[in-house]
Amino acid sequence: MKIYLQLKEIVENSSLPEHDVLLNLCNEVIDTLETESDVYRPRDKSERYLPGGLLDFTKYHNDVPIVVIPDLHARVDFLMNILDFEIQIKDEKKSIYGFLKDKKIRIICVGDIFHSEGRCFIRWKESYSEYLKGNILSDGMKLEMQENLILLQLLLILKKNFSEDFHILKGNHENILNEEGNGNHPFYKFANEGNMFYDFMCEVYGDALIYVISCFEHALPICAISNNLIVSHAEPAKSISRNKIINYRKNPQTVLDLTWTSNDSAIEDSVKKTIKNLLGKFSNNVTWIGGHRPVENNFSLRQSGLFVQIHNPSQQNIAIVFPDEKFNPLKDIKSVCKE
Repeated sequence: MKIYLQLKEIVENSSLPEHDVLLNLCNEVIDTLETESDVYRPRDKSERYLPGGLLDFTKYHNDVPIVVIPDLHARVDFLMNILDFEIQIKDEKKSIYGFLKDKKIRIICVGDIFHSEGRCFIRWKESYSEYLKGNILSDGMKLEMQENLILLQLLLILKKNFSEDFHILKGNHENILNEEGNGNHPFYKFANEGNMFYDFMCEVYGDALIYVISCFEHALPICAISNNLIVSHAEPAKSISRNKIINYRKNPQTVLDLTWTSNDSAIEDSVKKTIKNLLGKFSNNVTWIGGHRPVENNFSLRQSGLFVQIHNPSQQNIAIVFPDEKFNPLKDIKSVCKE
């Protein structure tokens, strides 16, 4: 329970994380990401022979349920409620954190750690008004960044301590530099979120931490597969090969195709064809789960039902995929929200 209590203490403290704490955590997790086992994360063809963009659990520890977490968007309470949520696995019932600690479950986050988005629409608008006046450190922006960076700190601790069973995929909001290129586009929606985030980090934390967080983001994988599941941040824009996903550092378009795809913009059968590329003859009964674009209810079915979107920003839903069952969104999507 030591790690769980550490997480709770950070949440209850409710303050911006210290510079050195985040810097050290980021460096430790980057080292973890860049040395992950090729048993489940095949190496790319770069000069450094780094772990590639694909997590492949088809032959590694593939008998455990997988919890898929949609876009978090600075929702610290959502993450903690997930860890506290009790589920049944065979004849055992305990919290997701309990199963994670016992290596009896795998967690995959689809990305989008940062930016509270529509949940804090008014706060963004007020902070943007202050930003235009030159006030980078407005009260609203301080609260926004507190939520973002506490969530980042929690995720880094979980990845550091449960590296083989807790995974974070890159989403389109993993772009602290607000860069164009390298599989990224600058971000703005309700305000000028990308630049506001970056300028706050410059003012409060400085270039070194910004750079290290950007390295963390670029070290994240972009897709995960198991025998009956594929997970990515967004719907694949077109058919994508296994090789391009693994070698994502040299294929920025592949990163875009799995993180930025808008609804109704993907090529027909992109999911079906990519499932076949990734799982071959074992592609029957596979469900592809992602987030990125909000859904009105618990889920939205796309691409003839093969792609299931589960990101409802006004709810706290997760998907639980059991290794010996076909995923059923009507019963396998659970709300972790506490009354």
